[in-house]
Amino acid sequence: MSFDTTQPALPAPVKGQGSQIRVLLVEDHVLLRTALQAVFSLEADIEVVAAIGDGAEVLSTVRRTAPDVIVLDIHLPTIDGLGLLPLIQAADPRVKVLLLASHPRPGDVRRAIQGGVDGFQHTDLASERLIAVIRKIRAGERVVDPQLAINAMMHGESPLTARETEVLFLAAGGRSAPEVARALHLSPGAVRNYLSAASAKLGASNRSEAIRIATDKGWI
Repeated sequence: MSFDTTQPALPAPVKGQGSQIRVLLVEDHVLLRTALQAVFSLEADIEVVAAIGDGAEVLSTVRRTAPDVIVLDIHLPTIDGLGLLPLIQAADPRVKVLLLASHPRPGDVRRAIQGGVDGFQHTDLASERLIAVIRKIRAGERVVDPQLAINAMMHGESPLTARETEVLFLAAGGRSAPEVARALHLSPGAVRNYLSAASAKLGASNRSEAIRIATDKGWI
């Protein structure tokens, strides 16, 4: 599926039955969540059916409120937006998902696009553009910020295997090699080998540098 990278126009709300766009807002920063609710309340065709701040509440709220569009912060407590994306799609394939990020990483954008996200935007976009994006997504279009899409394509895919990614991700969370080994049912030696292989592929001199590189590119 192709995605729209143009500046979206602001379509007029469609009157009549089914014109309301039911929006579930998921944002853990209270100030931003409140501001977005205020913006949405000014639009005749948008109804915020719920506004929550924890990823753990999303699936139950989707079942309870039946939203048309979920405006979802990519970085959330408990489970992030990328982790929620396939769960939402499985729970209700009808729902459209718009991911927002204040510091979008190329790897995150690539993973979201590959995962079938309906929209991906930077949080600093103008309110008029956000409203237009929501309407376009509700109408069935995919709307990804063009600069984010370009950056994602320029950085390419991660060179790490799934196991190397998993090991490096756990190490990035502060776990020692024995702790990672226990979590993944591996030997500590195998974990150290995966970390060494990941560092070599990333051109890093040590584990800390490998974690920094992979994190900056959105690969873990």
